[in-house]
Amino acid sequence: ILISANISGDRIGYVKLFVGYLDEASNSIYVADMDYLESPDTREVDGVYYPDWGESAFTLEFEWEPIVFAVSDGTELAEAVFNPEAYGAVPEEAIYTVDGIYRYADGDTRQARLHFVDGVVTQVFGFTNADGSGAPREIVPQPGDQFTVLDKWMDLDENGRVVQTAAQEGQTVTFGSQPFTWEELDAAPGRYIVGFIVEDLDGAAQAAYERVTVE
Repeated sequence: ILISANISGDRIGYVKLFVGYLDEASNSIYVADMDYLESPDTREVDGVYYPDWGESAFTLEFEWEPIVFAVSDGTELAEAVFNPEAYGAVPEEAIYTVDGIYRYADGDTRQARLHFVDGVVTQVFGFTNADGSGAPREIVPQPGDQFTVLDKWMDLDENGRVVQTAAQEGQTVTFGSQPFTWEELDAAPGRYIVGFIVEDLDGAAQAAYERVTVE
């Protein structure tokens, strides 16, 4: 499915892909995937890497394959959105995060975030507050500990505008002797909202979407 947009403006930083599954029965969108879109060149600004889109307006075309991603523990899969966190000097160094609930083997729980680089989890951070705020503290996973993905849903009004977002518990994976990895899955049939989010170097964003159908 070819998605395209004409992009112009000063100080363009990231261009991100957004994919949401449209649940028409509940009039809500399940956030299924987000990703950085890569440019041919990379630039560094104050120690932060960005794609280099040049100085002129351009047309961005992206061939979206209907796939989503999941966290794998080697046995079970937990579908998740991998949030783009840091672009990286090369694509293999980009950092993606997955939000969820960490459950220790003794039953204690806390909000947590997995960090992935090049398809493998590299760090796990827990947060002191139930809403995921507070100072993060690194967790060293032990066999038998579990991670439950938090799915993100966006509720719409009758005009299709987002009125609130909510998180609900999704699938669970268990820590063992091997680190978590990510795996590709075929997207479920249905209607999707697919588009681009364009951010400038100051963090201001503009978005454009279209509806597509996966058979």
